[in-house]
Amino acid sequence: MSIKIILILPILELLLFILFGDLLGFFPVIFLIILSGLTGFYFLRSGMNPQNIAANPKEWIFTKFAGILLLIPGFITDFCGVFLLIKSLRYLIWDFVPDKTKNYFYDDQRKSKDKEIIEVDYKDLDDK
Repeated sequence: MSIKIILILPILELLLFILFGDLLGFFPVIFLIILSGLTGFYFLRSGMNPQNIAANPKEWIFTKFAGILLLIPGFITDFCGVFLLIKSLRYLIWDFVPDKTKNYFYDDQRKSKDKEIIEVDYKDLDDK
């Protein structure tokens, strides 16, 4: 399945470049690709504050993944990136994420908070 997507996606992107190039013209298509790349770069750079990440990690992951998709040139990836930026549609996507992935993500957060820290003093016996 993933091999087919890797092979078919670039072909579809090229076909859409040609289609939109014929409909809109060369320079508007290039402008749209540059604009989507800059938008993706903005979303990747924004929200790097650790408090934002810890407050809502699911939103942070969706925003970063949308930024990556917008940064990749192509109309299909741009559409998917914009789709991820719409908050109401994120919940639909989250329903398709396997439960194993969700449990791993949230269990890892709980484990890091519940661990007991033990302080130890040691003496190096090799140094005399």
